[in-house]
Amino acid sequence: MATSEANQTQFNESNNEQNTSLEQQLADANKQIEELRLQISWLERSYE
Repeated sequence: MATSEANQTQFNESNNEQNTSLEQQLADANKQIEELRLQISWLERSYE
C-alpha cells in the first residue's frame, strides 16, 4: 500500500512539473507573439 501511495505522490509531482513547464511554454509563446506584433506594427508604419 505504501508503494502505491509513493507512486501516486511521484506521479503527482511529475504532473505538477509538466504543468509548470507547459505554463512556462505558454507564457514564452505569448511573449514571442507580442514581440512579433510589435515588429509588424513597426513594419506597417514604415509603409505608411
